[in-house]
Amino acid sequence: MYRIENIKIREELDKEELIKCICEKYRINIKDILSWRIYKKSIDARDKNDIFYNYTIDIESNNKIKHAKIVEKEKIELINLSDTPIKTRPIIIGAGPAGIFCALTLVQNGIKPIIIEQGKKIDERQKDVEKFRKTGKLNTESNVHFGEGGAGTFSDGKLTSRSE
Repeated sequence: MYRIENIKIREELDKEELIKCICEKYRINIKDILSWRIYKKSIDARDKNDIFYNYTIDIESNNKIKHAKIVEKEKIELINLSDTPIKTRPIIIGAGPAGIFCALTLVQNGIKPIIIEQGKKIDERQKDVEKFRKTGKLNTESNVHFGEGGAGTFSDGKLTSRSE
């Protein structure tokens, strides 16, 4: 399997348009593609005047693909939470992106998690972060690293996630 990384696309495309665009960009004959999938998709918003999608895709092909690296096909096993009896409520440590998505997945499966976050809510954190940036006085319980939304709340705008 071939993996092409850092594919910059400046518009939202459906899957059919996306593979056509990638084939054109990398001079791949679309007829040679046996299968393909989006391995990773992120939005790069670090430059507010140049926001784009950044893709990594995996392709099974009849022919060698230049500018791609060879990777082993991953075996991904999904857990069916409805088959797993839950005796106690799961505890999620941290209300960053991973914690929030974990909680969402559990709730969608009828499980009520407990989320523990050491920092403050975003509105209150904003004040603490502004105070730190102006005065240098750090609130060790509420800053860019701790609180609702995690460290990504005050990041450069790039968040990467992967799902199947």
